[in-house]
Amino acid sequence: MYILHLTMKLLVKEKLRIILVVLIFWCVLMFISDDWKYLSQIFVSEETVDVVVENQKINVTQNSKISSGLVQNIIFLKTHKTGSTTVTNVMQRYSKLNGLKPALPFCDHRFCYPSKFDDTFLFKHSNKDKYNIIFNHAVFNKENMIKIMASNNTKIVTIIREPYSQLESTANYFNFRKFYSLRKDLPLLEALFKMSDEDLKRFLHSSDPTMGEGAFYLTKNPNSFDMGFDVWNDSSEYIDIVIRRIERDFNLVMITEYMEESLVLLKNELMWDLKDVIFCVHNARTTKVQSPENIEKVRHRVFQWNKLDYSIYNHFNETFWLKVKSLSPQFESEVRKLKQWNRYLHNHCRFNKSSKFSIFLINDYYKRCKGNFCIDFKTDEVAFTDWFKSMRSNDNIYR
Repeated sequence: MYILHLTMKLLVKEKLRIILVVLIFWCVLMFISDDWKYLSQIFVSEETVDVVVENQKINVTQNSKISSGLVQNIIFLKTHKTGSTTVTNVMQRYSKLNGLKPALPFCDHRFCYPSKFDDTFLFKHSNKDKYNIIFNHAVFNKENMIKIMASNNTKIVTIIREPYSQLESTANYFNFRKFYSLRKDLPLLEALFKMSDEDLKRFLHSSDPTMGEGAFYLTKNPNSFDMGFDVWNDSSEYIDIVIRRIERDFNLVMITEYMEESLVLLKNELMWDLKDVIFCVHNARTTKVQSPENIEKVRHRVFQWNKLDYSIYNHFNETFWLKVKSLSPQFESEVRKLKQWNRYLHNHCRFNKSSKFSIFLINDYYKRCKGNFCIDFKTDEVAFTDWFKSMRSNDNIYR
């Protein structure tokens, strides 16, 4: 009996030892797992975020005083065919999640484009109303925009794109072939630039500006037009003035071709959390545009035609990378992390392939705003704007 009892004790100890080893092994695996590290970061910071969110809901009705450096008063100048709809979805989800009050356009989803921004373009606006965020298309007018914001500590950001690819995308999206009566047997930009610069200028000056949904305003230096500048002045002196003014007025100029890097910089500028800038691409072309046979010749014409936009792009592309290079190695780590998180949410929302991170984020989103993350993640700008308008009409928090 004694031997049997001793044997049983040894077996129990061995089982406990095995269980302990398994538990230690499991803990080590979880500790080194990227998913666990990401979730740990979120759980650690979530209490702070909840406090900020709770304060922000109160502050929305108290002139939106900002706590702990978190920026929740933002003007996003939404430019055309630059990936700006993708950024707008980030802004719209953040606004919904944190109870921000957006300025909304009564002219559909744009602030009465192509007129310069004015408070008479606002949906259900009274003189006492102040707002936390602007994210719809508008022609920049800093003075008129700032005066409707809830805080003087408002950050102004925008996004620009390499001008050749932007014009190609614009010409395709706004159907230049129809509005310019272009030849159908030639690639789009090649057909457009069969016209001389003088002929194009005469055509644009003689055209009805209400035609083509603003297409005629987006033919000549479209980024400059959206920023409120004179698109027909490309003198060296004026270009210097434009660049200095953008540097003065904008806290960040993002670059379409580097969306992840841009959104990490945006997160840093606004002191948001990385999970706030998770994104999916919106409003992207689904068909490939036929390229000109002599693409370098057409590129040169675009460069000459949109010289002001090229100067802006080249300058801010250079300063963009100078800013990136000045940052710590953590920046590159966050870019990689954002790409991975985007894949997690893309797989979850589009293919129903969940991960621990995507489940947590989606549940947290519902807990905080009673919203369906996957629906909001994929909702286009116009539908999301209409949702905010319906909340305003119903005297909700967004009123």
